[in-house]
Amino acid sequence: MDKKLTFSDLYALGIGFTIGAGVFTLTGVAMNFTGGSTFLVYLLGAATIVFCMLPTIIAGSIVPRSGVSYSLSKEAFSSKAAGFYFWIFFIGRIMMAANATSFAMFFTSVFTSIDPKIVGAVVVVVFYIANYFGLKGAVKVQKFMNYTLFAAIILFIIMGVVKMNTGFIFNEDKFLSGGPVGFFNALSLLIFTLGGGMSVLELGGKVENPEKNLPKACLAVAATVAVLFAGIALATGGALAIAPLAKGGAKIPGTLFFKGPTQAVINAAGAIFTNKALLYFFIFGGACLAVTTTINSAFSWYSQACIRAAEDGWFPKFMAKENKYGTPYLIQFVFVLFGALPIFLVSDIGVLNMNLLKIAAGLQILCNVIPNLGLLALPRLYPDQWAKSKFKMNTFMLYAVTLIPTAATLAMVYFNFSTYPKEVLYPVLIICAFGLVYAFVGDALIKAKAAAVVKK
Repeated sequence: MDKKLTFSDLYALGIGFTIGAGVFTLTGVAMNFTGGSTFLVYLLGAATIVFCMLPTIIAGSIVPRSGVSYSLSKEAFSSKAAGFYFWIFFIGRIMMAANATSFAMFFTSVFTSIDPKIVGAVVVVVFYIANYFGLKGAVKVQKFMNYTLFAAIILFIIMGVVKMNTGFIFNEDKFLSGGPVGFFNALSLLIFTLGGGMSVLELGGKVENPEKNLPKACLAVAATVAVLFAGIALATGGALAIAPLAKGGAKIPGTLFFKGPTQAVINAAGAIFTNKALLYFFIFGGACLAVTTTINSAFSWYSQACIRAAEDGWFPKFMAKENKYGTPYLIQFVFVLFGALPIFLVSDIGVLNMNLLKIAAGLQILCNVIPNLGLLALPRLYPDQWAKSKFKMNTFMLYAVTLIPTAATLAMVYFNFSTYPKEVLYPVLIICAFGLVYAFVGDALIKAKAAAVVKK
């Protein structure tokens, strides 16, 4: 059986959750909305994600358990709400394929003769095996990777800032290029890349001194990645001219959008590092490793809600079976399929990567709304824990702390969805609509099955 997770473990996992495909592939996309002010978006975004998820952070710290968001949705509202939450969360795990394709694109930017589809599938399988032997083992792998990852990113930032062309960022036509609307569109997109650290809340049942360590880890991860991501944006924007796509920016070497905005950070690395050894260190020790840390951490995060849902009948119960290391290996294998299969169903993994990142971002922000509201029910559901908690507050403050961040979350959902092209927006809306059907029909079937068992 795994030992309890310490603050150090949570921080390592949170960094792994957060520094992933998003910052390397979406920084250039965000610059299409707001130009050189993207670094400010990251700084504000870190504070925004903590604020938007404050109710869940508080609730998850007071009543910690694995899969806390699912549990809050069920206990505070109904099994239908839990079913809808689980559906949105589960479909959003297509992020595994987005991570796999990101890794494949970065890796094959050097090894051009290797099939990127094979690379993407293999990396998911490798980290499934690493997680098979327990969460503590995965944490050890995570900590080792984080040292190299930090070194590569910091090197990129320092060398990029030293060589920065400030005209590419602070020129009046380039800074806040999309005005206030563009800035908030970028914020709604990038907030997703900053929220991974909040996922340590889903491991609450495995955490030592959770009321102290969970919120502390959330804040520490958010502060760390805010600085790192802002630095990446500054270095990227300072290395490459921001040429609008409408004016052929994607076709002009040396511009932010050359080879597409998802490749902007890698393009910038090529401009920053004249030494090939340093360039390859950043590609493999920075971009590739960032994605692998996310994949490694994702298996433990993704599993928790699925285990709770399997226990309640939203998922086949046998899928929650654990091996002798305490790993739900069957559920985690589902995420291997999520990561590998989509890659082989398309011809262009670059387009797949972009669309999956956008869909996963929107769904992840949306599914935070229901557990946030669960904080309102905590004094009623857990009066003893509430009375003893350092987070206890009066009714007015409770409603303010719950409803204001949740309203901000809904605003982020709106801004995020408003940036989707129709071919992305319509599938997302269909997914949400089907989620309501899944919740109501599934709830009826689960209750009917339970009633039949009672009759026997």
